[in-house]
Amino acid sequence: MSHEPRKAVVAAVALSFAAALLVGCSSGDDDAANGARKKAPETSGGEHTPENTRSARPPLGKAALKKALLRKGEVKGVDVEPLPGDEATARLALAGGGAKPAACSPLVHMAAHTSVPAPESRGAVTTSRDDGLVTSVGLLGHREGDAAKIVADVEAAVNKCTGGFRDEAGSYQDVVPLPDPTEGDEGVSYSMKSTVDGQRMPLTFTVVRSGSTLAIFFGTNLIEPDKTEPAPEVLRAQLAKLPD
Repeated sequence: MSHEPRKAVVAAVALSFAAALLVGCSSGDDDAANGARKKAPETSGGEHTPENTRSARPPLGKAALKKALLRKGEVKGVDVEPLPGDEATARLALAGGGAKPAACSPLVHMAAHTSVPAPESRGAVTTSRDDGLVTSVGLLGHREGDAAKIVADVEAAVNKCTGGFRDEAGSYQDVVPLPDPTEGDEGVSYSMKSTVDGQRMPLTFTVVRSGSTLAIFFGTNLIEPDKTEPAPEVLRAQLAKLPD
């Protein structure tokens, strides 16, 4: 197969794969999802509250966040496409029953490009390379204190959930903490294996906080399943578009 047709096939499969994976991480209905958004807990007290940080940056507005997301043509050799149904999937993930054990729920939320508390703005795209690596990218706009607390919650979940967990769609095994990313203000990386509808999919996540914005990257590979580190050029390009 020539280079261009193969790239088109990989991009098409990547879109279907990413959408299927995100749907697998969610459950529920829109009314319940809206309720979950309204009931998302606020952070209170402690070092993560924005009131205790004089220089805390406000969340990106919806228009600014949309502008900050990667677009087609911005990363050489990488196809960038919208993620169909992403917004609805994120709402459903917040409305679902979460993970069992519940301490692992932040990992389910990251896979659906969302969080608790719910972001004030959000968006996601999926990227693919000709070698089969698919990197999904999500941006979440939060108050800075909330963003910092979410990173801490994800890190805690990774450390507590090494034995695996379940949600309403499937199971997740072999959760492994990885070295923290060096980009941004702080972050966390980890890998795990997802089993949904009988399909086992290795995944690698990198979550980076840049001020009040969370950038979520997770990689999988359609050709070489064990090479799932999110594409470094995608990570660099996306973080470069975020405000200082």
